[in-house]
Amino acid sequence: MMAIRVLLAACSILICNVLCHTGDAIEPKVKILQGTVVGSAGTNGYYEFHGIPYADSTSGINRFKAPSPPPTFRNEFISNRKNVKCIKAVGKGYEGTEDCLVADVMTPTLDSTRGLPVMVWIKGTELDSRDDLDNSLRFLEKDVIVARIHYRESILGFLCLGTESAPGNAGLKDIIAGLRWIKDNISKFGGDPNNVILVGHGSGAAAVDLITLSPLAEGLVHKVITQSGTALSPWAVTRDNLKYAIKVVEALGHTVTTVDRLSEVLTQTSIAALMAVISKLDIPDNSLAFAPCVEKEIENVEALMLKSPYQTINDGEQLEIPFMTGFVDYEGTIRANEGVNNNWLERMDNSFIEFLQSDLEFVSDQQELQTAETIKNKYFGNGPINETLIRNFLKYNGDTMILVSTIREARFRALRSSSNVYLYQFSYRGKRSEEVLNRPLQIERAGHTEELVYMFSNEDKLSGFDLAIGDILIERWTNFAKTGTPTSETSQTVWQPYYPNSTHSNYLRITDDQEIIQRGNAYLDIDSTDPHPSSMAFWDEIYSQFFADAKSRWSLRNGNETDEEGNGDGDDGEEEGEPGSASTAVGYTFVIFSFFAILNQFHITQILS
Repeated sequence: MMAIRVLLAACSILICNVLCHTGDAIEPKVKILQGTVVGSAGTNGYYEFHGIPYADSTSGINRFKAPSPPPTFRNEFISNRKNVKCIKAVGKGYEGTEDCLVADVMTPTLDSTRGLPVMVWIKGTELDSRDDLDNSLRFLEKDVIVARIHYRESILGFLCLGTESAPGNAGLKDIIAGLRWIKDNISKFGGDPNNVILVGHGSGAAAVDLITLSPLAEGLVHKVITQSGTALSPWAVTRDNLKYAIKVVEALGHTVTTVDRLSEVLTQTSIAALMAVISKLDIPDNSLAFAPCVEKEIENVEALMLKSPYQTINDGEQLEIPFMTGFVDYEGTIRANEGVNNNWLERMDNSFIEFLQSDLEFVSDQQELQTAETIKNKYFGNGPINETLIRNFLKYNGDTMILVSTIREARFRALRSSSNVYLYQFSYRGKRSEEVLNRPLQIERAGHTEELVYMFSNEDKLSGFDLAIGDILIERWTNFAKTGTPTSETSQTVWQPYYPNSTHSNYLRITDDQEIIQRGNAYLDIDSTDPHPSSMAFWDEIYSQFFADAKSRWSLRNGNETDEEGNGDGDDGEEEGEPGSASTAVGYTFVIFSFFAILNQFHITQILS
């Protein structure tokens, strides 16, 4: 009888623990440091929690500051806010809210002893335009947790004035706050706080990369995947942190003479007025109006970035963690609208200098003109630039915005890091290509964001081959999350770490090339040579002569004056060559377009701002 009582008591305790932790099947409950959150259970058996605050609101005078600790819950928090978006310009208006610092968690279990890998997606615009991560079932089936951190963008996330009210990099500091929240709470959702994998696409990839270069991320990130974006692109970190802040204030009708007054005006101006001005900015050099910056040291203000990404990696100060990065064939489709509808081809023909990226600098106007002519001839030849050269236009933008910088990032990390680096090229053209690429452009291969189609689309919209490609990607991505090695149980192709300038560089091509299929490696191939050698040799030479490192200025005077102590000051002048040269480190710019938008419907100015 005593044994029965003991058994019943043990069962009661077990049942209580389960019920107290998960609630019923419809409303699972999890107790975290802030209190109890109530989620939902889908018919697929997985659990979802949306809109959990990881930091307090940043509205009002805190608009441009780093985030504050999250609020505690008096009552149970119903985590059902699926459509939270941070503010960004859209058309002539804007969407989103300043109260946006929330996290989403999708998990296959609520068993706190499971310790599953946690894949944290940092969005670019293509993961913001629809509920892509709500189509994460195929990831969850691989026994990983999928999480998302919402962070401030545009001027709210990246106004950088070097003052207490706007020190810079608020958006990246949001991500750090979100990662700290995950470390403190993810075990309650079945996750392992010591196996957090940051994943980003486009602008999200650049943010992910920048996070891994900050000492604030130590112990918070353990692996990283960057898709079509890098920290070494010229747009990823600003070369002039005040330029567009001044333009916005002037467009609002103000004349300012000090940085403090600039900060005051931007803090007091309504969101609607700010976004209306930002949406009209014209930025042909593919930089961002408001981007991460090299910060100024300010007493009692936690800095995220005091060196440029180039300097950080060159000094070996990046997180030593496994790193995966890659690109698609035609990244330049991101600028197709400008080429077709916004007269950029005509503008390039008249003044190619306008389109030179911001990480080039010259000692004279003549040198700049000659270099612009060299680059123009490389991509467009000696004739006029017009609509017949749209593919050349896409090639130029693809190289300068994403492809070159991605290869340089892989090269530089492989030479400087003791951790493995994996490089891929996505070349597959499937059933959904027309929707992504817009057939009139006659693009034969994958365009920007196309790999996301096969990772996140509903299965009923994909062909059998499309699903197979998606399965390959998801399998390798989740195995990388689990072990740090992107293995595959369904493919015989062994993806080795990338190492440049060797007899076996080893980067993975994901393709439907018939020659590869006939060799028996359907859809996958390992290329043992460095990718795109002609383009890389050309840009290595350009950068060896004209590279301008990222830096900030703290004066409203024209030029790039830095503060008296030299904080944020990059090295000027020429580089010294491999492996520490800019030709191993620097990349290009890129922007993002909405996931399902056809190219002739882009509004890139909204994304840049």
